Amino acid sequence: MSNTEITILIVEDEPDILNINARLLKRRGYNVITASSAEESYRCLSSVTPDLLILDIMLPDGSGYDICERFRSKCDNPVIFLTGKTRISDKVEGLRCGGDYYLTKPYSFDELLAVADRLLTRHFEVKARQGQPESVTKCSITLDFPKRKAFVNGKDVSLTAKEFSLLLYLMENEDKILSPDQLYEAVWGMPSTADTRTIRFHIGNLKKKIDTENADDFDIISVYGKGYTFTTK
Repeated sequence: MSNTEITILIVEDEPDILNINARLLKRRGYNVITASSAEESYRCLSSVTPDLLILDIMLPDGSGYDICERFRSKCDNPVIFLTGKTRISDKVEGLRCGGDYYLTKPYSFDELLAVADRLLTRHFEVKARQGQPESVTKCSITLDFPKRKAFVNGKDVSLTAKEFSLLLYLMENEDKILSPDQLYEAVWGMPSTADTRTIRFHIGNLKKKIDTENADDFDIISVYGKGYTFTTK
């Protein structure tokens, strides 16, 4: 797929930042649309589903977190948060509501372009591989690929897109110890830059949702200093 067929929506209320980011991405060949408020972003999202969403958090009439959650409810296309909020709790909230990457202002334009390119490449690589069976079952876990849903003992455990991809990769590599770097690169599609907190956060949520503590036939084991492994009992 050529870049001209790829649509990026940038939501940003600072005109200078919005204009320069749009210009840089257009030079890259992408089709770029912009919004400077939450209301405007919702209007855009009602008529188009962008392949990549770049979001500010603090908007004059709403929150980027809310926009991300609404976007996530209908697709798993990548989301980059681009914001002045620098606390760890802000990043955790961004991840919780479905963000893929979190850039804080001031930021490097080269990093933004590199992240956008890599997330989109990874996204379309995953879509191209979806000629796989519609579902796979291992022990009491069933993964439904078209719906991107996971079921444990027949119950939908409401995984996020990233949690689904993480569980799938772990299951595909049963009994192998996968380092946080390996998991991040496989699921997020880029080097982790040694940020293990993102993996810990998602693994923790995943284990709670699929209830590994009470599972009779599977587990996700943390191997101290090495990583994580999915195993069957």
